[in-house]
Amino acid sequence: MPRLFVALCLAGALTSTAAIAQTSEAPTELLDKIRAEVAAEQGLTAADVKVISSQAVNWPNGALGCPKPGLMYTQAIVPGYRIELEAGGKRFTYNASTRGGYKRCELALGVGRLKPRSAQ
Repeated sequence: MPRLFVALCLAGALTSTAAIAQTSEAPTELLDKIRAEVAAEQGLTAADVKVISSQAVNWPNGALGCPKPGLMYTQAIVPGYRIELEAGGKRFTYNASTRGGYKRCELALGVGRLKPRSAQ
């Protein structure tokens, strides 16, 4: 059993995709904060920013699915959310932790193809 646990942890740390967790949508406060950021950047109101999807995920490390070359990240499972928004005809993807940290993720490796566990 310990070997299986270690193997699963190592596999999760090495992969660039995220596994969907059991809970679903991000908290309203987090969504409002991200919508306000996108609205300000695009010169719109927060009401003009539509949340397309919000799903809970377990990120494989502190990069939240958006690693940058040359940076080091916490090597532990980080529970969080993948949030897609639309504003002014453009789509935006944000990845967040349950602790409230978030970042815009333009080039998430493999994250664009997330599927529920039952569909994999």
